[in-house]
Order: sequence, then structure tokens, then C-alpha cells
Amino acid sequence: MNPTTQTEPSMAGDIAEALRAGGSLPEGGNVEQCRAKPLGAGQLADSYRVELTYTPGPSGPSSVFVKLPPSDTHSAATASRIGAFDRERFFYAELRPRLDIRTPRFLGSLPRGGGPPGLILQDLSSATRPLDQLRDGTIEQVESVADQLAGLQAPFWDDEDAVGGTDRFYNRTEDHITGLAERYKQSWHRHRDTVGALLNPQQRQLIETFGHHCLSWASGIRGPRTLVHQDLRLDNLLWGDAGAWIVDWQTLAWTSPAWDLAFFLGTALDPDTRRRVEQRLLQAHVSALHDRGVQGWDIDTAEREHRRLSGSVLIAMVAALAFVQPTARGFEMFASLIHRGAQQALDHDLLSFI
Repeated sequence: MNPTTQTEPSMAGDIAEALRAGGSLPEGGNVEQCRAKPLGAGQLADSYRVELTYTPGPSGPSSVFVKLPPSDTHSAATASRIGAFDRERFFYAELRPRLDIRTPRFLGSLPRGGGPPGLILQDLSSATRPLDQLRDGTIEQVESVADQLAGLQAPFWDDEDAVGGTDRFYNRTEDHITGLAERYKQSWHRHRDTVGALLNPQQRQLIETFGHHCLSWASGIRGPRTLVHQDLRLDNLLWGDAGAWIVDWQTLAWTSPAWDLAFFLGTALDPDTRRRVEQRLLQAHVSALHDRGVQGWDIDTAEREHRRLSGSVLIAMVAALAFVQPTARGFEMFASLIHRGAQQALDHDLLSFI
């Protein structure tokens, strides 16, 4: 796709066909022109806001958000290897209609040669702004996300059949975490002198020790299980008058319901603010799940698993350092995530779970 210019006629035709198939463009409607502008900075996708001009007659949305497999060869290989687009398309097309959360509407799939189809989604850019790890993170923003977690988790609680089988999702157990644990050790060895320099000695020691024992930690993550975003952080949120919108479902997982809340609170808020609201939000999450019919997830269970899952930030973010571009902002962002996550893990005595 050629950004900021009129795209090729076949692209207009493909978008029109997808919108008609999804019910967003009446029969007889056609896209005459589409003009694309890059939007977002995801590493596993090329994303665009596409303005649409229709031929006289029935019309559809004036703009859409298009998410395509990345043009970078290395990124495209990674996205293909982990099934990122197939997983996200399944989420939007099959699971989203049964969930009570704010996330863009799925408008259709966009063919892209022999590769996985791209996604056409509702364009929210005029009503929202992306949140940013280095400038955002308020209690209001955190509450808005936490309020939606029960709407994601309750419909498929511990029910593999209802979710269509779990093979397509990440499954953070001991059997599925071996590769991540190895990347964790390699990433920390490579970057501990840069990112680690921004941490205090207790945080660095915790990260080092956890890296040697994270398989033991993962073996303790048992049931129940449900859908979790798994990468629920400020950079994967939009903010508008209605509150937070959750985006980027390429790493959707089937694991402990404690993962998302622990991960999000551990990255979105500075430690002092997190400590003030953590217990209240944990209790609210338990109550919201109970109101939706979930049984057996009481506050004692939730507190124990929340403490255990304080390791989620470290296992995900330290391992992800292997894929960070060597930019000042990139290291600053990861240092923020890891600093906050390490302090949360210290507060909750993470090492007692290994």
C-alpha cells in the first residue's frame, strides 16, 4: 500500500468487496478511491487509516483502519511464525461478537496475495487518541480497562469448547514457556547494562533470579483458564470520551484470569499509585466476574494468583527486549515497563512462587 497517495484500483475493489461481504457497504456500492496514511507503530503489522471515496450511489464508512502483514521481511516472518494475523482475525470475526468490551468493529478481511489476509477495522482515530507508556497512565484510564476485563473473561471461563479449542492461542504454562524463558535469559544478558542501569539493585537481582527459575514459576500457573489479551499495556489502548478501547489482539492467550490485571497494573501505573488502587481493583474484578456467573474465583484465590502473576510483566517484557530496535525511546519505554513490573514483583514477593 502506497501511503498518503491514492492506492491502486484493485485495492479499492478489494476493500469494497470486503465491506459489502461484512454488511458495511450496501449492495451496489463501490469504492472509487482510497487514500492511505500510516497510523501506529506496531512491529508485527503495517497499519493505515484509509479514507474512502465512493461512486455515486450507496456508500459506507468514510474511513477505515487497515492492518496488513508487515512489509519488513523479518517482521513478516515473525508474524507468520506465530500466526499473529490468523489469531487476531479469529478474535474479531468469531469471539468479539460475544464479548462485552470496547474494541473496534471488524469490517472485513483484505486479500494480500499468497499471504495471510489483512484486517479492515472500524476507524476510531477521530474520536480517540493512542495512549503512551511514557506520558499516560492515570487512575481513570486504569479503572476503565479493569472494568472491562470481566466482559472479556467471563463468557469463555474455563470452557475450551466455547472458545473453539485453544491450540490457536498462547498458553502460558510450563510446556509453552520454554522458548520464552530462553529468550528472557538472552535478552537480559544483552541489555542488562543499558536497561538494567535504570533499575535499583533489588530489581536487578530479582530479574536475574527469576530468569533462572521462571519455568518453575510457570508450572504453578494452573486453572481456571480463560481468554486474556496478554499484552495489555498503555501502548495497546485508545482513549476517548467513552473511556479506554482495547486494541491489538495478535497475542491473545488462554491462561490464568489473573494475567491481564496483574500485567496491566504492573506496567500502567507508577508503584505508589498502583499500591493505592490495586486491592480495590482486584476486589472489583472478583465482584464483576461473580456478577457474570463465574464461581470459584474468590478474593483469596484472586489475591494469591495476582501475586503469582506479578511475574507476567517480567517474563513478557524482558524476553521482548530481544526484538527492541536500538533507539533511545525504545529503551526508555522498556525500562519503564520493566522497572514498574519488577517493583510490583518485589511488592508481591514473586520469588516465593518459584
